[in-house]
Amino acid sequence: MRPITFLAVLSLLLASGGCGTDNQRSAPAASSAPPASPPSTPSETAGAVVPSEGLTEYRQRANSDDAQSIEEAAFHGIARALVIRHVEPNKLAVGGREFRVKRNPVGPGCLVYDPRTRFSGVERNLLWLVVDETTAYALNSPSKMVTPALKWPRDDGVDIPSTSELVAYVFEGQPISAPPSPKQAPQAAKGTFTVAEYRIYRDVMDAPMSIPETEAVRRAATSHGVTAAEAKTIVDKVQRILHANKWYGSAASEMKHASDWNGETR
Repeated sequence: MRPITFLAVLSLLLASGGCGTDNQRSAPAASSAPPASPPSTPSETAGAVVPSEGLTEYRQRANSDDAQSIEEAAFHGIARALVIRHVEPNKLAVGGREFRVKRNPVGPGCLVYDPRTRFSGVERNLLWLVVDETTAYALNSPSKMVTPALKWPRDDGVDIPSTSELVAYVFEGQPISAPPSPKQAPQAAKGTFTVAEYRIYRDVMDAPMSIPETEAVRRAATSHGVTAAEAKTIVDKVQRILHANKWYGSAASEMKHASDWNGETR
């Protein structure tokens, strides 16, 4: 995470702390000056962090439940503001004013959440993981609906505990049993295909179900200037590679695995 200056810390905390309305996703600019001297650091008693008066104030500004240092409180404020910036108009009428932040007990970053749990009479838990100043993930369907532009952790290969464990930790105070198992080093890809080959495969896969496979292969072959036999071989090859590497997904995500992929989406 990029180092944060003291002035930047204060400005971000003031900008993101409990002000504005649900219809305002970006907070107003800070206007207060920093204190004359840095607040004292938290003391420790019997292993538990006891927040100093200065830390308590910074927690309040950041809407943080449990930051254990001034720097962590600053990060909590940044994380909260990051999620709020991604909130889009939604049927839950969530804008971000109520959002709070907890430490992530099993990994880097923190958890941003809406302490409200009922919307229009329906129970919902809104929860996000923020790993650094620029990266946040939606953790369940309600949070994805509110911030549709944010990815799922799995999209970037980020390991997290189960959503139910995180919800129980944030909303019920339940401990998380153990951190997720470390990811194994990625194995070498099993086989390769090109963008041109993937497009032939995709055309066959996207053909209407009413068209026999042989006809779908023939049409794809004609469209791409190869023989039907060549097209069939290519389709089988791409399908085998996608299956062997567990790369099945959207067309855009599958195409990224082509050996000559250069940003194409179709």
